[in-house]
Amino acid sequence: MTEFCFESINWSPFFGHTRSSLFSLSEAAARAGFSWISFDEQLLNAAAAQSQPQSSVRAAVESAGLRTLAVHSLAITGDAERDAATAAPLISAACELGALYLHCGVTTAVDDLVRASTRRVARLARDSGVSIAIEFLPFLPVDSISTARAIVEACEDDQAGLVVDAWHFFHGPDGWTELESLRPEEIAYVQFDDHGPLKSSDLMAETTNRRVFPGQGEFDLERFSQTIGRVGWNGVVGLEHLSEDSRNRDPLEVAIELMKHSKPFWDGHENAPR
Repeated sequence: MTEFCFESINWSPFFGHTRSSLFSLSEAAARAGFSWISFDEQLLNAAAAQSQPQSSVRAAVESAGLRTLAVHSLAITGDAERDAATAAPLISAACELGALYLHCGVTTAVDDLVRASTRRVARLARDSGVSIAIEFLPFLPVDSISTARAIVEACEDDQAGLVVDAWHFFHGPDGWTELESLRPEEIAYVQFDDHGPLKSSDLMAETTNRRVFPGQGEFDLERFSQTIGRVGWNGVVGLEHLSEDSRNRDPLEVAIELMKHSKPFWDGHENAPR
């Protein structure tokens, strides 16, 4: 049976949201039937500012019957010293929370410096028992499966992997042939989401504010989920619902709707963490 991760960033101070805590979000995820949760740096910083150590966050997550999938997010720039310094507290947080992954993106053109910096971060993460997960996004230099694959290969770590986000796949340069080319061991986890017709050319604004519940948009999510299953992957599916409208709603209500709309696409898939 597929296990789902509640991607809590929609209710993060990153988007100006200050009413939800790590603890309330964990409770909402558990009550909605999720097995996993992820946290971003801004939520973790907000908890620390309220004298809530990561050990207490982990205890709350585990008492809710959840595990932490990933800590978001490191922007890899190719400046090795800067990237390592930025990664250090995120890796520490991932380790403290028992997270499997440090979620990363690449914000500059890929060259030898970027590859070397990524490799260094991957080694720092592995020394703490954490792997890095590289996401491709259509508005960044690493915008496709092939470019993300090359970055993962540069890590020289067989536990590193790709984040395959439906939003970025459908708005990026790849087609079904590229998705079908994935090997199961390449994928860290999948992020599942939907979107209606674009209202602007600002992809960042669109992806962070206007997603809809799976099945309510225009993505061919049935083919997407079936293709992921056919390549032999079995891992955690993150439900990343970034929606300005939903930010003003109770996270529990949204979490319940996410599960209701997402599960039918994955029913019948065998699933277990890598």
